[in-house]
Amino acid sequence: MTHPTAIVLLHGWGFRPTVCQGITDALVQNGMDHPILTPELPLIPGSTLETTLAQLAYDLPQESHLIGWSLGGEMALAFALRYPDRVKSLALISATPCFMNQADWPHGQPNTLLDDFDNRLANDAAALLKRFGLLIRHGDPQASKDRALADSLLAHTEPNTSRLASGLNFLRSIDSRSACTQALSCPLLIIHGDSDAVVPIAAAQWLQNALHGNLYTVTAASHALPLTHAAEIGQALRTHIASAS
Repeated sequence: MTHPTAIVLLHGWGFRPTVCQGITDALVQNGMDHPILTPELPLIPGSTLETTLAQLAYDLPQESHLIGWSLGGEMALAFALRYPDRVKSLALISATPCFMNQADWPHGQPNTLLDDFDNRLANDAAALLKRFGLLIRHGDPQASKDRALADSLLAHTEPNTSRLASGLNFLRSIDSRSACTQALSCPLLIIHGDSDAVVPIAAAQWLQNALHGNLYTVTAASHALPLTHAAEIGQALRTHIASAS
């Protein structure tokens, strides 16, 4: 009997893998019979992107339907470009090839944002994560006022400051744009909120054009899609994975 290819969900910066639970539940409810894995990103202090991707290659199944949110999406994209034979399909949620603004890339964040995050992390990590929870909900009027959602986000936050600092370094340094000149060997689904205040939707549109992916836009939605639109994302992912299986 042939075992189905596993579904792997990679979480975003500031959070533990449990933040993906809503999507996992939605996939199961949509009839997915693939094994679903939610590993912890190997955010090891001092590690490079290449060594981190190599660690993921060691940790992940030989072949997977790979899904990544935010920083997890950046890692998933870099992994699919580096190890194309290991990825059956790729889905990027609220993701970007380059988080920081560059001279030729206006679709990111200014250095001042992560400078501020570095300072806040050194002084009060809990306050930083609370502020970040507010930032990722910005753009979605309902989510911004949802106290239960705010509490849920805080419940999933990453407690390890070394891992948080390592993740910030990756947000500063990852730039997969030049690698995106090569075609992906697997189907690509891009899911993005049109009111995302962390990663502008222009970044998702760039990925759509560069990699010929399918862009699924969620209306009036923020960066916090795994918690605000898990059921809708689960349905879109089910269709995507079924077409690639």
